[in-house]
Amino acid sequence: MTKKESLTGQGEAKDKTNLIKKITATPANCQSAAAQRQRILDWLQRSSLTTLEAREKLDIMHPGGRCMELRRMGYNIQTVWTLELSDAGGLHRVGRYILQQVEDGDR
Repeated sequence: MTKKESLTGQGEAKDKTNLIKKITATPANCQSAAAQRQRILDWLQRSSLTTLEAREKLDIMHPGGRCMELRRMGYNIQTVWTLELSDAGGLHRVGRYILQQVEDGDR
């Protein structure tokens, strides 16, 4: 069991693994800003996303920029600051992005 599985529970870790497979089934090597925004949106519709997750799992090096672009497009994405361990073991203050659901007429 990994550190993340012990923190989130095995069921949630399995769900995230399935989510990663589904999202990255699209052309993951397409690094256009539009493709990166779409990968973030696909993820956020199911779960929150941290900066480290976006870099490691979605291959998006600057998720904050993509989230800013999505906000300008009308998406209500909140940022919550959190402390997370990187794969190298360093503790980092990173953003956790959360898509707030809006009513149909709000966007």
